Amino acid sequence: MKLSHLSVQRDRDAYLRGLVDLCSQAVDAERCTVYVVDRAAKELRARVAQRTQTEIRLPIGQGLAGQVALTGETINVPDAYADARFDRNIDMRSGFRTLNMLVVPVWGSVGRPVGVIQALNKRDGTFERRDQMLLEQVADTVAPMIEKLGGV
Repeated sequence: MKLSHLSVQRDRDAYLRGLVDLCSQAVDAERCTVYVVDRAAKELRARVAQRTQTEIRLPIGQGLAGQVALTGETINVPDAYADARFDRNIDMRSGFRTLNMLVVPVWGSVGRPVGVIQALNKRDGTFERRDQMLLEQVADTVAPMIEKLGGV
């Protein structure tokens, strides 16, 4: 997967839209979301979420994405509704049905997550180790850009 052409994007939103498109293609997911951690507000904010107009904000620690922002651990859930950490409210508001999820932290230079990349609904089965490794590699690559967006 090539991210080099994204680096020339001057417009941050265009960069992030390209990023979620690449991530969803790379792991064969229906949707991908990039969250930015806002430490001052103690929340995650979806900067770009594919195929939804629903504004997504989560307190750090809430839902699977919020848990990843809190702990820095990757979470791969084969059945979202069977996991007690899954926040169903976003599905209810958006009308989307989450089946499975892969959520990885974006590590900042300060040694804590500055963002989260979330892939939803693997098109064929569930997310595998290969998918996790790919998204973690992407997260490392885009960390400087995501860190600049923090608190924005």
